[in-house]
Amino acid sequence: MTIRPLSAALQQRANEEINENSKRIDSDITALRNWLTKQPHLHTVQPSDQWLIAFLRGSKFSIERSKEKFDMFYTLKSLVPEFFSNTDPLDTRVQEILKLGVFLPLRKCESEDSFRTSIIRIGVFNPSQYHLSDLIKVSFMVTEILMLEDDNFTVAGEQVIIDMKDVGVGILSQWTPALAKKAIACFEKALPVRVRGNHILNTPSGFETAFAILKTFLGEKLKKRIQVHNQNYNNMYKSIPKSVLPKEYGGDDGTVQELTDHWKAKVESYRDWFLKEESVFSDESKRPGKPKTSSELFGVEGSFRKLEVD
Repeated sequence: MTIRPLSAALQQRANEEINENSKRIDSDITALRNWLTKQPHLHTVQPSDQWLIAFLRGSKFSIERSKEKFDMFYTLKSLVPEFFSNTDPLDTRVQEILKLGVFLPLRKCESEDSFRTSIIRIGVFNPSQYHLSDLIKVSFMVTEILMLEDDNFTVAGEQVIIDMKDVGVGILSQWTPALAKKAIACFEKALPVRVRGNHILNTPSGFETAFAILKTFLGEKLKKRIQVHNQNYNNMYKSIPKSVLPKEYGGDDGTVQELTDHWKAKVESYRDWFLKEESVFSDESKRPGKPKTSSELFGVEGSFRKLEVD
């Protein structure tokens, strides 16, 4: 097995929190590989051990849950092309989003076994040029790199700062119930991400409507992990220390521009990975039983009309 060894502190956390057992990892990965050989609709998927253990860790080493998330990940790659296609890091549109720095995992964690904190800067893009789905796509690209590289992320989980500074009606109007349902399906059912908390800053007028749409599709556990701080950064510091934050957020670890440059270069360095993965998704015509469809997973657009948000 080619899996990066964990630090002692992270290994202890993995054992205690997500049921990791170093003696069982080989057999768990073998079980997933054996299952995969019997899934004709996933015949193009050839995962590394490191990729598979990300799904095991994100599912607390439940083999069945790992299978469900793994299958759904490649199903959504097929059914939600706006999030998973045209992911060449050198594509003009992707380049522009990378230069803006919309999704920035921070360099440091609070301690050796702490979760990773990331910043999402929604208001930095022009809604007349780009769509929220572009931002989500690039965020998922960075998330795939975290799944492969970041043991704090896969073991301890992720905490997200959602900065809504400069978010106007043009951006909020793109956050439709249909888009929200697809994005949340990816996070809850496909990506092996353990969300430890969301911290919302600088909320604009109109935020309540967008927040209500979000909460409509979130499970109770995730709803409880959202804190709206607006401009009360001191309240956020109770959960996220200044030592890991860039100076624009009152911290002492570099600048947002440095993080932006780092992640632009990092995503570009994974170009071969993204070009190869572009053609790897479920072939629903070969799925045993009934193929998955967008209408089955997300409902038809008209079903959202009953949602009333003031």
